[in-house]
Amino acid sequence: MNRNLARILLTSAGVIWGFGFIINKYILDSGWDDSQLLFVRFFTATVFIFLIFLKRIIKTDIKTISSGVFLGVFLYLGFFFQTWGLENTNPSNNALITAGYIILLPLIIFVMERKRVHNKTILAGIITLIGISLISVDFDSLSISFGDSLTFIGAFFYSIHIYFLGKIAKKKDPITLMAFQLLFFSIVAFIVMQSRTGFPFIDFNDFGSYSILLLGIGIGIFASFLGFVFQSIGQKHTNEAEAAILISTESVFGPVFAIVFYNDPFNMIILIGIILVFGGIVLSELDIVEWIKKKKIKAKIK
Repeated sequence: MNRNLARILLTSAGVIWGFGFIINKYILDSGWDDSQLLFVRFFTATVFIFLIFLKRIIKTDIKTISSGVFLGVFLYLGFFFQTWGLENTNPSNNALITAGYIILLPLIIFVMERKRVHNKTILAGIITLIGISLISVDFDSLSISFGDSLTFIGAFFYSIHIYFLGKIAKKKDPITLMAFQLLFFSIVAFIVMQSRTGFPFIDFNDFGSYSILLLGIGIGIFASFLGFVFQSIGQKHTNEAEAAILISTESVFGPVFAIVFYNDPFNMIILIGIILVFGGIVLSELDIVEWIKKKKIKAKIK
């Protein structure tokens, strides 16, 4: 697979997840709690990936299984805090603040590898942070809401997951690796759900009741199965920082979909925040320093 196709897959995952924010919020508003939503989503995804790729998965080795479990820990923590945060904030904020992993990933790379982060990535992170601050900070009290804080914690665990997935996916089969991440996630989500509220109540005589279940299954198929397959394959053929940027388009699509389809509030501050987050994504894909140097060279030639 060439790098351009990998970029398309990663961006496609961002689109799917962007729309997923409003579906998740709708399900939570219907009365389900975060543990019920996470279990239904990821159990559905686990069933699908094992049914479709079973022959491929059963040929795996113990090291791939352990790597999947290791990655599954950070994947679960990321979704746990993000979904808990979504219960206490709106889809636009949840989506934009999730882009915090753009800021955090370079720091993790530096801590783990002592490798200097490129100037374009630092610049993109600063611009993204400003955009996130505009939509999440209450400047009258200089405070951030509980839901927004939880979402940022989720972004921290996402950044760790993206970092290690980028390293491990280059050495392991990405589909098999994702299968055991999803399996581990489903087991933990089931335990947490049973310890809190148990299975969601479904009245099959009431369309409104079982339609929520269908939405949960649907988002499991598209967001938790197809989206993560795209991410795993895409990350195998690109680097960690670029993958984080492309996946983070979910934080642009999410607010747009929420404003259009969920009637999220919209004003100039939110618009500027979305533009800045999007600007950070675009700038991260441009070599600013190299571009300036080329401009200077051309100016000298002239």
